[in-house]
Amino acid sequence: MSQRILTYVDPEEYLRLERQAEYKSEYLNGEIFAMSGASRQHNLITVNISRELSQQLKDRPCEVYAVDMRVKVRANGLYTYPDISVVCAESQFEDDFVDTLLNPTVLVEVLWKHTFQHPLRPRI
Repeated sequence: MSQRILTYVDPEEYLRLERQAEYKSEYLNGEIFAMSGASRQHNLITVNISRELSQQLKDRPCEVYAVDMRVKVRANGLYTYPDISVVCAESQFEDDFVDTLLNPTVLVEVLWKHTFQHPLRPRI
């Protein structure tokens, strides 16, 4: 579950802070949300899905990124870290740091019971 750690920052400040941070945070509407660690089960599922996707896409012009690839959702300005991102085109990045993906083809999020308490995700 994420926890709010700042009141308002602009996206440029978020990226500056994030690139220096020891932990990952997500960003939406001027707020930064610290991310919690994942469980053993969550990690195993993520690795297995990533491995299978990589195998299925090995002869295609696709790249599979797991866990630490930040993605910017252009529609709402969310910066987030999906469990797995796939790009089946030339990867586009926000800037020369090449650490914020703009054009994922597929996003995979491993869900578990606490995921729905996440402040950046809608309640069901």
